Amino acid sequence: MSRRVVFLIALISLAVLGAAAAPWTLTGSGLSSAVTEHMKERYGLELKAEGRSTFALLPIPRVKFENVTIRFPGKALEAEGGTLRGELRLLPMVLGRVELAEVSLSEANITASSKALQGLDWAGLAKARPDDARARRLILAGATVRWTDLEDAKLDRVNLVVSWADADSPLYAVGSAVWQNETVLLEQASLTPSLLASDQISPVSLILSAPSGRIAVTGEAQLGDDPRMTGESTIEAKSVRDFTHWSGVELPFGSLVRALSVAGDFSMHRRRLTWPSVAVTLGKDKLEGTMAVRFEAERPIITGTLAAGTLNLSDLFVPFKQARNESGAWSSETIDLAHTTGSSLDLRLSASSAQLGRLRLDDMAASVLVRPGRIEASIGRADFHKGTLKGRLSLIAQGKSVEFKSQGTFSGVDVSTFLAAIGEPRWLTGAAQGQFQLEGSGKTPAEVMRHAQGRSSVTVKEGELVGLALDDALRRVEKRPLLASLNWKSGRTAFDQAQAQLVVEKGIGKVLDTRLTAPTIQAGLDGQVSLVDRALSLKAHVSQAGASPDPDVALEFDITGGWDSVTVMPDVRSLIKRSGAAKPLFGRQQLIQPSSQNPLATAQ
Repeated sequence: MSRRVVFLIALISLAVLGAAAAPWTLTGSGLSSAVTEHMKERYGLELKAEGRSTFALLPIPRVKFENVTIRFPGKALEAEGGTLRGELRLLPMVLGRVELAEVSLSEANITASSKALQGLDWAGLAKARPDDARARRLILAGATVRWTDLEDAKLDRVNLVVSWADADSPLYAVGSAVWQNETVLLEQASLTPSLLASDQISPVSLILSAPSGRIAVTGEAQLGDDPRMTGESTIEAKSVRDFTHWSGVELPFGSLVRALSVAGDFSMHRRRLTWPSVAVTLGKDKLEGTMAVRFEAERPIITGTLAAGTLNLSDLFVPFKQARNESGAWSSETIDLAHTTGSSLDLRLSASSAQLGRLRLDDMAASVLVRPGRIEASIGRADFHKGTLKGRLSLIAQGKSVEFKSQGTFSGVDVSTFLAAIGEPRWLTGAAQGQFQLEGSGKTPAEVMRHAQGRSSVTVKEGELVGLALDDALRRVEKRPLLASLNWKSGRTAFDQAQAQLVVEKGIGKVLDTRLTAPTIQAGLDGQVSLVDRALSLKAHVSQAGASPDPDVALEFDITGGWDSVTVMPDVRSLIKRSGAAKPLFGRQQLIQPSSQNPLATAQ
């Protein structure tokens, strides 16, 4: 064969290959109609192409339709404006049939209805047929998804690859999408549609991840009249606070909780998700027990019984710290329970050691109940600084106001270690017991305090006043009254019992029935405590044990100032009256004119 003939054959071959590889514009309706009919018959989809349609034979037979519209019946799904590409199987095409081996849809705007999609005959679509002509691969690239019945569920830049080898094989999917300006990855998803379509058990797996967390599920699922699923799950949130802010999903205390994970065996059916054995990690603490989520009401209800060795709940007390402003006064910002009362919660907690802000509780048994606009927390029993503690706290939204209630009892509490734990000097020792009850309502913490009312009582036995030797002070006052005030902060005063009662009305507490008894002295206390201004105005009376409470012979102290800066000073007037040199001044009161700059005049 001559070189010219070989060269001519090569040119003809190249021309044929080029023609086969180049896309041909489809001007007739034959192939386009065949593809449209195949989409309708096999998938129930209506296909309409308003742009250019092309066909190419090499390297594999393929078609492309530009500016397409794809619809599911009943407006369940509609895709507009995208480009549809399909790979055709060669042998069926030679035999005059159209079978798509792969379908790709890019740059489409998809509108869908979740309720309508749920109503489709998915079992029929997944059911195997003798003349099965299903595409083995589906690709979605650069699509946008809008939901007609799901608010804030818009998905941008949706990329998805679905692979399904044959009717009896598992379906696999991977992909990604942008939701709320964050990329969500579908790392893995698999199930067997033919088993689900025939109401049989199918293995399933799912892994979803986002910057704020990750969900991994493996197990078995079954559809039918009573769909259910069992397996193992892991739910991780790097920060629940960030997750709720990003997703808008309402969770109880969602704005306060940081890192959280839930892992364990689970079972799920239409109305309930249960973990019969679960491990919950909250920050660095690990809790074990049972949990469930009920879907019977308008919003989910989370229930559980969990136990931990150590448990730090300090994050949940952040709102109480925010009840005061930077200057230390009560805040005037509106109390909003909406951020902490998302999904309903009914939780039982126990811990060998629990931290609540600055307070530490041992062998604690507690419960937390959250409902819309309502938070209730109670401590059934806890060891507290060598004693015991019980208490209850509730916050309830009442219109635009919040109703605050608290009550509790304590017994055998070591006062000195308690003071040290809350950052106060150990000025008092002994074992304390008592009870408290306080309630109020208002729009702001400051308003709640202005309306506060309640009652509390405390008794301290076999203790000491540290930094104050009252018996020595009495002896010094007898000898040199005016000099006694110069050196009185020293020593200790041991006592048998000290008790006090406080009755609160409209934010002002009145001290009642207060007394201290010791072998050599006795003391009393009267005055007021302002919850509104966080201030004290008290007077202490000290005398020898068994003596009548005569103000002329008693040593008196003024206790004043804010709660964070209490000042204790001897009463100047009582010292002057005990001085022989200064006592004649009280016989000539008309010669002494009151003056705000004269402490003696003020004492009168």
